[in-house]
Amino acid sequence: MSVSQFARQFKARTGSPPHRYLVRLRVDQAARLLRAGTMPIAQVAAACGFSHQEHLSRVLRSHPGTPPAALRREG
Repeated sequence: MSVSQFARQFKARTGSPPHRYLVRLRVDQAARLLRAGTMPIAQVAAACGFSHQEHLSRVLRSHPGTPPAALRREG
């Protein structure tokens, strides 16, 4: 199966392209970890597959629109 064929079939089944789906899973996991515990934000970023804390912060601000510290306070 080619990459483009896989991407089309993946999007047809899940409703989103593979990269967007993966980012959403990582964001959801990071949000759960931030709300539930006291793990440092940098450690949450690493545990969820983000390259560093700023990468996680940037993605969280663009996807759910909430910075990591605000998610932690919601906990």
